[in-house]
Amino acid sequence: MPATVAIDADPETIWPWLVQIGYRRAGWYGYDWIDNDRIPSARVVLTQGLKPGDVVPIWRGIGFPVRAIQTNRYMVFASDDDKNSMALELLPAGAGRTRLVWRIRLAPYNWKSPPVLLQGFTDVADFIAVRQNLLGIKVRAEGKAPESSVWMHVALALWVLSFLLFLTAEIGLVVREDPYGPLIAAMATGLITVFLVLANLALWVDLLGVLVAGLCVRLAFRERSRWRPATAAKASIVAGAPTPK
Repeated sequence: MPATVAIDADPETIWPWLVQIGYRRAGWYGYDWIDNDRIPSARVVLTQGLKPGDVVPIWRGIGFPVRAIQTNRYMVFASDDDKNSMALELLPAGAGRTRLVWRIRLAPYNWKSPPVLLQGFTDVADFIAVRQNLLGIKVRAEGKAPESSVWMHVALALWVLSFLLFLTAEIGLVVREDPYGPLIAAMATGLITVFLVLANLALWVDLLGVLVAGLCVRLAFRERSRWRPATAAKASIVAGAPTPK
């Protein structure tokens, strides 16, 4: 799973932010409330000196040893069994501009094992988290102030809420006799969720998107109850039964 961001800085400026990355180290420059025990990620360069064999802490009790590293170019760290790995690479993209690529390789799915659902969720979460990590590195390397942690997590909560509305519409497809309303709602809320996550716009846009998604779900489920009496009456006429007053 590769992710990338363009940074207006030389590799030599970006590199120090990469080699200090890690859980309870300098942080991940992203969702600190979730992936760094609420400890704010570093806003200055704190430490240097990473070499093959050093362990990069990923999470509580989880650390990936460094497998390969070349100063100002790339670093690769992987789990002990080499089934999971991360690679960060700096690619020159013009004068004073660099492209940072972050690749994650995870263990193959075992479709016969129940934890595969958790693995799938983790993959989606990693996609969102890594993108925020890249943006956090970008602003620091460019000498800008990082985004407010509060607003960052509020935006994430709105994305999750939009996704939950999508799941609600999906459930409606299964439990409702008339699936058309939930189908339209599922398509709308799914597109809204993807747009909000990928576009990464202002917080008010996220809020507006969630409100629209909620309205879609509400209308989808109200439409069924609104037309139910008319449908029942029509069925009674066809069957020859008296129409209820």
